[in-house]
Amino acid sequence: MKARQLWFGVVLILVGVLMLMSNLGYLRLDFWGALLQVWPVLLISLGLTMLLSRSRWVFLGPLVLIAAVLYAAINPTGLPFSVSWSRPDMGRYGWQRSTAFSRPWDASIDHGELQVELPAGTIHILGSGEHLISGRMSYQGSMPLWAFEQRANRAIARVSSPRTRSWFTGNRGYRGSIAIGPMVPWDLQVQLGAGTLQGDFRNTLLQRMTVELGAGSLDLTLSDRGLRGEILIEGGASSVKLHIPRGVGVRIHITNPVGTNNFREAGLKRAGDYWISEDYETTSSAYDITVSVGVGKVQLDYVLPYPQV
Repeated sequence: MKARQLWFGVVLILVGVLMLMSNLGYLRLDFWGALLQVWPVLLISLGLTMLLSRSRWVFLGPLVLIAAVLYAAINPTGLPFSVSWSRPDMGRYGWQRSTAFSRPWDASIDHGELQVELPAGTIHILGSGEHLISGRMSYQGSMPLWAFEQRANRAIARVSSPRTRSWFTGNRGYRGSIAIGPMVPWDLQVQLGAGTLQGDFRNTLLQRMTVELGAGSLDLTLSDRGLRGEILIEGGASSVKLHIPRGVGVRIHITNPVGTNNFREAGLKRAGDYWISEDYETTSSAYDITVSVGVGKVQLDYVLPYPQV
């Protein structure tokens, strides 16, 4: 095989693998910026391949290129010559953008619904008293779409990823936070292909939440506002952390036995297929929680209630 054919073959394979990983959401947000820093390795690799074309060491040229790309993919933030840009609302490598959304509370609204459908990212959801709902999302590639409508007394907010995706901009992921107001009870539906979802609902009337997490981690702090609600968690290879305010009862059903949990150590009692806290039947704040994860662990601990002013 000619050296030129070997080198271009390796480049084509690398491009295809990177495109596939990008579309599946397995590349970190800052990978592409890190890759821009190591682009001179492309020239080094080509030069080595040309110099060693008549020797048995010709493979060293493509090997250098593969090593550089793998290093950028595994450790994008650890590059020794990383560059930080000073422009606001930009990513570490200068090309991350952001979009914001807010909606004031209307007295005619007595119930809220939030739908999140994103392929990958790190999302924070928390309670806030300033608006009915507000949010800010940073992105690389496709801009997230915000939508809002009111059906009778029910407000429905939605953030999603565009259906049309280009090869290199579709699934790089999103980073952002969404604040929901404590004025009304909320139903949440979250679909996240890969990444991290964190939610602190101690200052929120969380009535029902459904989470579908393809791969990643989930960290939830439940509400202590006098509701008896329901949580449904579905996922692939996920870790789940549940933080329960003191005085909130729980009944947890694990539908898949694979994985580990610390329910017994946390003081829950086993009753058939359920783990139940002692105050589940008597407390005003309680949640039925169903966890169905392919492989992973579920951890539970107790936290202080949200300070009431």
